[in-house]
Amino acid sequence: MHSSITMLRCFCTLSLTAVIAGAGLMASPLAAVASPSDTSGQTSPPLAGLSAEAGAIRDKIDVATDHVISLENEIAALEAEQSALDERLAVTAGRIVAQREAVAQAEIHLAEAEARFQSNLVQIYKRGSFDPLAILLNADTLPELFSRADALSRIAEDDDQVVADLNIATADARYTQTQLEELLAQDRALRAQQQTRHEQLTTLLNEQNVLIDQLTADERDVLEQVRVLTAELRTQWQDSSVPIATDIARATATVDVHPGVEYLVSAYMPREYRSTGEVYSAVCSWYGPGFHGRTTASGQVFNQDDLTCASRTLPFGTVLALTRGSRRVIVYVNDRGPFIAGRDLDLSKAAAAALGFSGVESVQVEVVTAVK
Repeated sequence: MHSSITMLRCFCTLSLTAVIAGAGLMASPLAAVASPSDTSGQTSPPLAGLSAEAGAIRDKIDVATDHVISLENEIAALEAEQSALDERLAVTAGRIVAQREAVAQAEIHLAEAEARFQSNLVQIYKRGSFDPLAILLNADTLPELFSRADALSRIAEDDDQVVADLNIATADARYTQTQLEELLAQDRALRAQQQTRHEQLTTLLNEQNVLIDQLTADERDVLEQVRVLTAELRTQWQDSSVPIATDIARATATVDVHPGVEYLVSAYMPREYRSTGEVYSAVCSWYGPGFHGRTTASGQVFNQDDLTCASRTLPFGTVLALTRGSRRVIVYVNDRGPFIAGRDLDLSKAAAAALGFSGVESVQVEVVTAVK
């Protein structure tokens, strides 16, 4: 798995064509979503492809402008990560509050169980030692014998239940405390990454300002054109958001190198894909609750019921064909993450469910492109 620093170096060494292609990704035609919800204003996510506008200005770029654009591309990548980190920190903060409440409740239950346990010990002490058999044999009548036997049974059952309640309350308190500690550790790690991104951004923005001051009027004009394309791209991502209330229909799609094999896909996505030949194994986690309805790093609103994923390195709009056993699904990258070491992709809740897992699993990934 590549580190964030490696990712930045990769962005710095991107060819000019790749940089402009990234700034000019065009939206592909959108099939109507089979849903009772109103999606008439929806457009497709901007999948990979060089726009005509980007191609038209490619020949205008010189070395100086190329350097500035490369820097801006690097800054945009850092800002996207910063945005994703902000969202994760916000969700984590909410979970910490909820977990602290759970810990408080667990401590109350534990205290109650301990009080019952202590009270039971006191009652046993007050009764002193006794011989259950002698108590039964000293009964004068048969009804009294049955009554004493029933009383002894209830005492034994109550003792067992008090001990069981205490054990359960203790285990619950320990578990909720461990969960809180894990969330706090995650929060500290995310804030450390956020601080690192902030420092990197500050350094790059200072360097960028110096370089822009040295550009000629024509070079600044080209730079502005690229910025306009980048802004338009973000607007496309925002406009492609699937409304949260939408019942997203599913369809099947194919990849050219796997004839006869079907992949689950959201109905508004293309149905035919071409493999790029890039295949690898990735450790995948998933996210959904808490993020549903929040803005992703691409600008698209996150919908946990859509088939999407977050990656720290893949460009927004990259399409991935995922396979786990006999389950297959096609997703596209619209967010940055995961930020936990050892994980490569964060799948939406729906994508993880389609692959049949709810924790962390290894998944085969194949990078594909839509057939126009």
